[in-house]
Amino acid sequence: MRQRHSFPMAALVAALMILSATTASASEPAASTGIRYLALVNRAHDGIDRLEVAEPGSGAFQEVPLGETVRGGGDSSTVELRGTGCRYDVRFTFRTGQRMVYENVDVCRLQALRVQPPPRDRLDRRQATTP
Repeated sequence: MRQRHSFPMAALVAALMILSATTASASEPAASTGIRYLALVNRAHDGIDRLEVAEPGSGAFQEVPLGETVRGGGDSSTVELRGTGCRYDVRFTFRTGQRMVYENVDVCRLQALRVQPPPRDRLDRRQATTP
């Protein structure tokens, strides 16, 4: 009797393997179209009002919608990045108008990007003095 039940069990295992393979291939189009998700954790003191990304070294920043300000002190948000590469220069604009750039960030390897308080020597002074 056990032999009669082994065939249905093998069929069930095969069906589950096929189902998992089709589920995995169904998730591939998002990766192949260049959609990446990046979690931001704002450990700085001020909120982040604007996020922009550019190909490393290009200076051609494009805004990424944040939705709401990512408050300082540990607030987090997940953003969607559209592009074909994994590495970006990431520019943050804080609520105070100060800007900071993280260069050559590998968004494919990161689970979350922790934004630290900006060092005074890395601030864009032109933006920092604007009310």
